[in-house]
Amino acid sequence: MYTVLPQNEKYLSDAFGSQLRDGACVLDAEREVGYVRLEFGTRRGPDSAYWDGWFSVTRTRDGHPLSGKIMTGPMVQLIGGAA
Repeated sequence: MYTVLPQNEKYLSDAFGSQLRDGACVLDAEREVGYVRLEFGTRRGPDSAYWDGWFSVTRTRDGHPLSGKIMTGPMVQLIGGAA
């Protein structure tokens, strides 16, 4: 199981300060509903010291991260958490 590095927690908040987790349902910058997809185990994920806060928003909760739109926390609004 991967964990978010403490220095990366600051990136995992939406426009209103709500916590974002992998699979969370959000309203994205284009006002479309999608799901947060974090890439754990790569340099592009919150478990990496190289991560700069960008993540993917996919149409489905199990969509591959590379198939989504690129967003940051301030660009989305949390609608519902991950199960």
